Amino acid sequence: MKYGDAERKQLSESISGAIYKVTLDKSHPLAFGLGDAYYSLKTSEQHYDFLENGWNVGMIKGTAKPIIGYAGYKINRKFDNSLVFGVEDKGKGQVVYLVDNPLFRCFWENGKMIFSNAVFMVGQ
Repeated sequence: MKYGDAERKQLSESISGAIYKVTLDKSHPLAFGLGDAYYSLKTSEQHYDFLENGWNVGMIKGTAKPIIGYAGYKINRKFDNSLVFGVEDKGKGQVVYLVDNPLFRCFWENGKMIFSNAVFMVGQ
């Protein structure tokens, strides 16, 4: 690889911050009080596959494309059909998966709702 091409290659594998539209299962208590969609701020390439034995409450369905912000095309491919938040039964309790930090710098008002629902509504 040429030195001049290294920066371009690095950009295709990076994410500096991008907002994605998340599809919700509004019937689940974790999504209580939210509208038709949730917008998630992604600042890393962390992602989970859909839960096989749980509830996929917030998902990026299909091809991931940021609403605003920048994410390299290789990062976007990782977000295709991925979980943003979900719930899974474990023993006598439940595990709540929050892939992105909903309280990041108190950025989203709906992030506070997701967190509150995770604490007070899930498992009741």
